[in-house]
Amino acid sequence: MRIAVIGLGVVAISDALVLARQHEVVLTGPLPDRVDAINAGALPISDPTVADYVAQNALSLRATLDFDEALKGAGMVLISTPLPKDPERHGYRTAELDSRIEMAHERCPGVPIVIRSAVPIGYTEALRSRLKSRSILYAPEFMREGQSLQDALSPAQIVIGDRGSLGEKVAEVFLNAALTPRIPVRRIGTAEAEAVKHFSQAYLATRVAYFNDLDSYAMTHGVDARKVIEGLCLDPRIGEGANNPCFGFGGQRLARSTAHLSEDFAALPARILPSLARANEARLDLLTRAVLDRGAERLGIFRPGDAGSDGDALGGLEARLRGAGITVTHYTGAGEDEDFVRFKADCDLVIAQRMSPALADIREKVFCRDLFAA
Repeated sequence: MRIAVIGLGVVAISDALVLARQHEVVLTGPLPDRVDAINAGALPISDPTVADYVAQNALSLRATLDFDEALKGAGMVLISTPLPKDPERHGYRTAELDSRIEMAHERCPGVPIVIRSAVPIGYTEALRSRLKSRSILYAPEFMREGQSLQDALSPAQIVIGDRGSLGEKVAEVFLNAALTPRIPVRRIGTAEAEAVKHFSQAYLATRVAYFNDLDSYAMTHGVDARKVIEGLCLDPRIGEGANNPCFGFGGQRLARSTAHLSEDFAALPARILPSLARANEARLDLLTRAVLDRGAERLGIFRPGDAGSDGDALGGLEARLRGAGITVTHYTGAGEDEDFVRFKADCDLVIAQRMSPALADIREKVFCRDLFAA
């Protein structure tokens, strides 16, 4: 089958890589640099397993700037486009996603159109009604940063927002493309599928905030946070997953879902979800004070292989430090060049979200809250 994937981000490329073992897959989007990179085999995602996967599998995969070319003859369309925040309406702008879905609906009548972006709850059903189409459905993804291909190949679950034959067809495509046997498949209503995505993200944000609160307490009371976490995580009701403190949740994924649900909870007597953003801010305030107490004048931020993203935790910490008059420089390379040597020598203190072997020789002047680094 020919599958069109509209989008050139991490989710779109990961889906395309997985499906291209069995299907002819064409990616499309308005970014020439990414289209050229994909066609040259330099896939712009950070999962370390990508190179081996591409080398070991015969993939029918290419990219084009021409949406019509990508959609021509498609038996299925996957759509994954960004949803930028709308500061005026306190929601997310769906205009680009709307236009992509409408275009696929017009050019591929009756073909399953699968939304992979994290849309507001109720979005898919509203769009189905407006376009008078039951071929549009929502199927959330559950990919982790830096492990998107691995998670696409071996998903913990497959959730499809359609209980009928359309949902069964889409579920079968994802199931057959996966490498893991016996993956649980849930075919549910559209709103329920949308809610699964947002509430799972919000739960992860809650867990991040909880262990960060624990670590913040330990920092201010002279308690060994690692020992406390190891002890409480022996309780099987808690477990060891996602228990390592960090600077906070940021970027788009967790923050987007917590913000969306907090707005939906505005008229309800809820306390946990609306408080997550405040907990995140309090964590960054405490860490800012801890960095300032180190007395560093030349501060570096270590982001290997990543130029950073708007609204992430490191960005929030950096903004506070710059506001306090601290000079901040960045390093985003692989940690193996002369620039990195100069970076380490020039900085009085290096901030890193996670401890890296590349920083081992300057461990005494690294600031991070990675309690479980090897």
